[in-house]
Amino acid sequence: MANRVLLVDDEEVNLDLMEQLVAAEGYEVMRAMDGETALEMVKAGKPDVIFLDIVMPQMNGLEVLRKIKTSPFSYAIPVIMVTAISGQEERVKAIQAGADDFITKPFDRIELAARLKSLMRLKSIHDRLESNYLTLKEMQKNRESLTQKVVNDFQTPLKVIKEAMDAVSQESSKLSAEAWAKIEPALFCVDMAMMMANDFVNVMTMEQDQLKKAYESLMSQQQQMMPEEPPPEEPS
Repeated sequence: MANRVLLVDDEEVNLDLMEQLVAAEGYEVMRAMDGETALEMVKAGKPDVIFLDIVMPQMNGLEVLRKIKTSPFSYAIPVIMVTAISGQEERVKAIQAGADDFITKPFDRIELAARLKSLMRLKSIHDRLESNYLTLKEMQKNRESLTQKVVNDFQTPLKVIKEAMDAVSQESSKLSAEAWAKIEPALFCVDMAMMMANDFVNVMTMEQDQLKKAYESLMSQQQQMMPEEPPPEEPS
């Protein structure tokens, strides 16, 4: 499946030009002419990279960018801001909102292709890391379930044996010295085996807790990296 690129611009001429350049690089193209449509397409189609015009009516590019980068669903999608403005103020605002790169109108095909390929590699690395983590998490879950089953299956017959031997040991006065000499170490071995099984469960629980804490720490760091939503403007 080809990587998908979302183009967002309120000028159809600009969209046509960008589509030609992006499609020529072998990517699948999605188009939106306003911010609301762009956000709907991000949610529905989850593009790999977004080209986003800064200057648009109603919802401008910075507002759209901020919504993309503050959503857990789309924060990792690289966004290239498209602008004809050479001033630093808009670029600074875009960086603060989470922009990953910039490209200036009129477009240069070589520059566009280079920036696009660079961010596609970045997105691919993120996707692989996320996939590997989810696979590891699922493997850990299956391992924990299997381990718990094995331990339970192991402990059940041990408990039966221990109860039987405890009953026998209560009648030790009726046993010969030779018979008791065999039963006493057997009781000790059963106790040791049950302790080992419990220790094994405790180790597995600790490992699972560590994995959970690592995941929560990762999610916390990612949340901290997301730009904050600005407070609503008070009506004048």
